[in-house]
Amino acid sequence: MASRNSEIVFEYLKNSITDGKWKDGEQITPEIQLAGELGVGRNAVREAIEKLVGMKILIKKKGKGTFVNNNPVEQEFNQMFINSILDRGNYLDILVFRKTFEPENVKMFIENAEKKDYDELENCYNQMLEFKDNGEKFSYYDAQFHNILARGTKNSIIIKISEVLSNIMISHQKSLNTILGSSSGMKEHKLILESILDKDTEMAYYFMRKHITRTIKDVLQVAK
Repeated sequence: MASRNSEIVFEYLKNSITDGKWKDGEQITPEIQLAGELGVGRNAVREAIEKLVGMKILIKKKGKGTFVNNNPVEQEFNQMFINSILDRGNYLDILVFRKTFEPENVKMFIENAEKKDYDELENCYNQMLEFKDNGEKFSYYDAQFHNILARGTKNSIIIKISEVLSNIMISHQKSLNTILGSSSGMKEHKLILESILDKDTEMAYYFMRKHITRTIKDVLQVAK
């Protein structure tokens, strides 16, 4: 359980840094507060932080706390990559790509995922349900839902692409959820999850494609 929760914390911290919640050199939220906010144990938070320290993204200062490294190479690369995409105005292009990418991931998940992957996906949906009225946390678990699907494919390229896309999409998704609410997303993810649990590849594919198509329509509506 701690290992799975630490992965959730790891993604949350990484995305928070990428989104600019904590700037270079700034102190991150204390461990005990993070544990409470994310509903996990302190061991999971500590494990995730240690991983980011090992990647030189975070640094620990004795007696002071944990801080964002002033010049982490991976952070700089990811931010440069994300900015280059956003600057080109390709948000809709990414959604159109996901319209094909995500349904295929669902099919591969059903073919290759293990029981723990199914359990993790169901738990993530329950977190989405719990935080449906909290835009930031809902968007985070929404992104994790799709990342879990990617990891369940057991394809390293798909996993990496999904991680990069989620980093780009999450801030936009927060804005979209604030404007339009989470009810449509919850209903669609419920249908996707139920089809996956039933191992109904055709219906899971259909509902995922329908979900992305609806998201595209929502983005176009907001952009008017």
